[in-house]
Amino acid sequence: MQATINDVQIGYDDYGQGPTVLFVHDYPLNRKMWRPQVQPLVDAGFRVVLVDLRGFGESELESGRVGIDTYSADVIGLLNYLGIGRAVVCGLSLGGYVLFDLMENYPQRIAGACFATSRPVSDDIQERARRNELLSALQEGRVEQVKEELYGMLFAGQEKTLSESLRDEVRDWIQTLKGKTLDVALQAIGQRKDYTFLLKSLKIPTLLVGAEKDPITHHNHTDIMAQQLPNCYKAVKLSSGHLVNMEKADEFNAHFIDFLRNLTPQRRQKSLLQVCSAI
Repeated sequence: MQATINDVQIGYDDYGQGPTVLFVHDYPLNRKMWRPQVQPLVDAGFRVVLVDLRGFGESELESGRVGIDTYSADVIGLLNYLGIGRAVVCGLSLGGYVLFDLMENYPQRIAGACFATSRPVSDDIQERARRNELLSALQEGRVEQVKEELYGMLFAGQEKTLSESLRDEVRDWIQTLKGKTLDVALQAIGQRKDYTFLLKSLKIPTLLVGAEKDPITHHNHTDIMAQQLPNCYKAVKLSSGHLVNMEKADEFNAHFIDFLRNLTPQRRQKSLLQVCSAI
């Protein structure tokens, strides 16, 4: 499905009924990465919304500046379009950066937060240098080379433990992307805000899911956030690579559904989240 949000066509899916859970994907993927979560959450009594960020999947990319705040404004615009007052939001890596912005600037719309293989810090010197190398390659027209490098980064060290079908699917998603999308999103990620010293001010109930074999986001960031976030429900580390929701779907879903049920206790006739979702 598509909707015009902030003058841009945004791709999304909307499944089930109940309190809303919205998922924000990683770079350089799309909303399809969250398919392992859809049916288990719908069966557990939740409404599941998946969104493609600008330029990814079925979403358009218009000219002009794109920042993390652009992505989060589109998420809020989609919630408004769907008539959803509040939602639990789950973001992986780039999706987590968008979630930080949502928690800071739209806290009244976020009923709960799940960070998967994400981190609060901005890039260090080495990461900035590496990001600049990728940007230079894109601007020189070496788009296919960058796509292969990004694909390799996602699965580094995990090639022999993950199914070929999963790896092929992710490769197909990356291959459909335009160089401009990769470029503007890389710039947005590189310019993101550092939330290290703001974590204590983010009081929304939070679940943290790290991955012990993640080559992109070190799992120590899970510990750092757990120590600082004032309303951290649980912090877990799974034996997985970066795409923890796909690689360890059953474990991820079990932890996430437990978190959601803590927010919406089954013993109540109408939970707080259900009331807020109707606003």
